[in-house]
Amino acid sequence: MHDVVIVGAGPTGLMAACELALAGVSCTILDKRDSASNITRAFGLHARALELLDARGMGDELVAEGNPLRTVYPAYASRVDFGRLDTRYPMLLLVPQNGTEKLLQQRVAELGVQIRRNAHVVGLTQDAGSVRLRLEAGGELEAGYVIGAGGAHSTVRDLVDVGFAGAAYSLPLLLADVRIPTFEPPPITQVGTQGVVVTLPFGDGWFRVGAWLREQQSNPDFAQIREAFRHIAGTDYDMSEPRWFSRFTAERRQARSYRSGRVFLVGDAAHVNSPIGGQGMNTGILDAANLGWKLAATLHGWAPPWLLDTYHAERHPVGSAVLAMTDHLTGLVLSGSRVRLEINRRVMATLLHTGPGRRRILGRLSGLEFAYPPGEPGAHPLAGRRAADGPTDAGRLYEVLRAGTFVLLSDKGVPTSWRNRVRAARPLAGTRSEATLIRPDGYVAWAGDHNGIEAALVKWCGPADHPNGEGIHAAA
Repeated sequence: MHDVVIVGAGPTGLMAACELALAGVSCTILDKRDSASNITRAFGLHARALELLDARGMGDELVAEGNPLRTVYPAYASRVDFGRLDTRYPMLLLVPQNGTEKLLQQRVAELGVQIRRNAHVVGLTQDAGSVRLRLEAGGELEAGYVIGAGGAHSTVRDLVDVGFAGAAYSLPLLLADVRIPTFEPPPITQVGTQGVVVTLPFGDGWFRVGAWLREQQSNPDFAQIREAFRHIAGTDYDMSEPRWFSRFTAERRQARSYRSGRVFLVGDAAHVNSPIGGQGMNTGILDAANLGWKLAATLHGWAPPWLLDTYHAERHPVGSAVLAMTDHLTGLVLSGSRVRLEINRRVMATLLHTGPGRRRILGRLSGLEFAYPPGEPGAHPLAGRRAADGPTDAGRLYEVLRAGTFVLLSDKGVPTSWRNRVRAARPLAGTRSEATLIRPDGYVAWAGDHNGIEAALVKWCGPADHPNGEGIHAAA
């Protein structure tokens, strides 16, 4: 029996596999496709997703492959300066989805994770001890847990019947990757009475272009995109050589629950939203990072009994907030009202010139400001919030996190009984005066007086005498 079977080999499923394998959990990925994807639909990584990839040693490598934009000019705001974010990655990184997938595939291969191709799940049953998956080609797989990462049309989600409430947008979006012969990239977003066109530079002569039009198109193809640009932008920028074209209908939907017994949903299997804002792949990567260490802790037998339930409790509200934000921006852009757009631009410009407004808007777009419930009354203000990177005696905090364990920032070190589950690091340059326990996914579990360290370790990391890696199925 497998510890975990992941259904879907997109970015979210691959990230989940990385998290589990790093923690010593046996997992297998099933994917119905017969080969690795060449899909480039998702195009951008925001700061928080890059931070978490950095916490696994992949952030800088992705930045070297993509095109970092520190300032963008979207239709809904006159100017957004990601460069003002307080992070190692103050940017929107434009990188094709298959570029992100390629890096994650390399990592899962290094960690020994098998990807089974042409494996289409058609049945699922579960009981108190395991999940059984039935495959279209015949045969069954049994696992302690299953992660559904199969995208918006997830079979796993349908089989566990958790709903997928929402609706489709009424008009399709046309996308293509093309060459544009220019030294000055066109404006990212341009709006006209017919709709909106988008131009995103990958940085190597290739551009992602898109057209979201207010009237239904017959037989949409690349020529329709060029025509839309000529009408809305006044030029098609001599775009040519389309290496990829897609017509799809965007949706705004969310599963009622991200957990059904031993089955969990991540990424587009749990939530889908408008592509405006570039949030989809980012939200999925954060889902996987949140769930991975919790499943591993449960399988290793030291997780507190409430831990797995926090996956839904923490990630479902974030998914709802992202859906609401992207739906609002989409309504503005597609409304056809220049007055509404101009009012929104002026409001956002005013807010972005204030500290609180800038933190909220940039923090939501980048993912840095999303936080989780602190867990208990009277918790420290940092509890549940993103842990900011900073220097320690063991390297940057996000370098220390690369082991996939908890990290205790303290001058006193980690008590001996927890050293197989928690790494110690001493903050440098007076960056933290209190002890801080950082979760493997880079969020603060607990912060406070040094006298409270052992109680925090018991709560989050299990009994002092529990040996990591032994009795792995004790809690399964």
